[in-house]
Amino acid sequence: MGLELAVILVVMIGLFWWMSRSAKKQQQRMQEQRDAAIVLGATVMTNGGFFGTVVDIDGDAITLESPSGIETVWLRSAIAQAMEIPFAAVSEEEDAQTEATDMPEHDGEDVSLPASGESADESAELVAQEAASAAGAETRQSDEEDEEHDPIASDQVK
Repeated sequence: MGLELAVILVVMIGLFWWMSRSAKKQQQRMQEQRDAAIVLGATVMTNGGFFGTVVDIDGDAITLESPSGIETVWLRSAIAQAMEIPFAAVSEEEDAQTEATDMPEHDGEDVSLPASGESADESAELVAQEAASAAGAETRQSDEEDEEHDPIASDQVK
């Protein structure tokens, strides 16, 4: 009985040692792959799921640029793997439908697009000025109507 227990104990210790060693080897391989993937211009994914392009490497500090252009600094150990951003595949038909439904409806209003030399800010400013002019005209017209119906106000005007 003592010999069987000793054999089982030796086999279990050997099994634990082998599993530990293989796990360490796997971690080391993954770290080597990650380090090989961290090169300037590579698209990577962090452990948190952030996608970015490597723009600077300074020791363990890796600067990633997001698709919107914002740069953030990450630890080398936070980089999970090199991976392209998994955008959904869009067919030409779906793209055309999306473009058609993205166009705003304006209930018959005349909507003009900015001229080729005009920026979007200038165009928005012109629209705001036109709206203010229209509101001012309505206010003046409303004041004139009030004076016509108010005998005291019409006496003061005369």
